[in-house]
Amino acid sequence: MNNQSSDQELVNFLKQYRPNLPEAAPDLELKILATIERNEEVEKKQNYLEKVRYIASNNRSIIPGFPQWAFPPAIAATLIVFWSGYRLLVPAQFNPDEGAHLEAFLVNNWEDVLQDSHGENMSGAQTDWFNFAVTADSEPPTTN
Repeated sequence: MNNQSSDQELVNFLKQYRPNLPEAAPDLELKILATIERNEEVEKKQNYLEKVRYIASNNRSIIPGFPQWAFPPAIAATLIVFWSGYRLLVPAQFNPDEGAHLEAFLVNNWEDVLQDSHGENMSGAQTDWFNFAVTADSEPPTTN
């Protein structure tokens, strides 16, 4: 395709069979200018309508159905909820005496549990709840 004769043949073919260009409309320039003027007028009207909508939207709330006067109380309520929630999550400060008393109680209790055998210190009244008495009221009904 790079040789000179095939290129010349292509050029000759295109010259011979090229389409005729359509004639330009005599009032084409006037039509273009009129269209541009109409578009400018429509654009001016749209800008005016957008300004009117912007002014009207400033008088309304951002969220439909939520009045504009309710925003400050809603923000205040949200801050109160967050502040009270934060206060609930902060652990209370223990008095060092209370901490020492609690630690001594846990150590004494754990030592008592480890030293006592299960059956030595239990009285009969404490072990009665292990022996369930079977009475007529506590038996499940049988179907015949």
